[in-house]
Amino acid sequence: MHRILSASSSKFAAGNASAAFAAFATFATLAAALLFATPGAARAQSADQVKADFARAVYHHSAAKVHNDQPQPLLRAVVVLRVKLNEHNQWQAEVFRENPEQPEMTRVAIASVAQLPAPVGLSPKAQQMLRDEGLIEAWLFQKDGRFALKTLAKPQRGA
Repeated sequence: MHRILSASSSKFAAGNASAAFAAFATFATLAAALLFATPGAARAQSADQVKADFARAVYHHSAAKVHNDQPQPLLRAVVVLRVKLNEHNQWQAEVFRENPEQPEMTRVAIASVAQLPAPVGLSPKAQQMLRDEGLIEAWLFQKDGRFALKTLAKPQRGA
């Protein structure tokens, strides 16, 4: 059986995709709020958990710039940052890898870190790890300028 899509069914499909992303964004918002906005939140212990909570916080605070699709086979840019907490509990980003032909993507990645609130509820061990070593995260930019973080990204599509 063949299915014929009209303009209205395409809008329905697009609406379903939007609804799915909205549901994901809501989940990411709640998860990020647990660690990065709520006093007395559960204490993140492992480096992987801290990194995942950080990525969810970026998704929450940069929702308009994030995508939940499989990354394209040929990405527009990949930016890798080392992210640390400074002595004032503010996020700082150091560029590990950038694309010289796409400096605006590096600026977007850094801005997504700079706008994050101070984390709340970290264990002393996790907080010290973020001050001393930080974490390394990759921003995977689609051609349209939206990004996913490697920690939470779906598997990349084949070429």
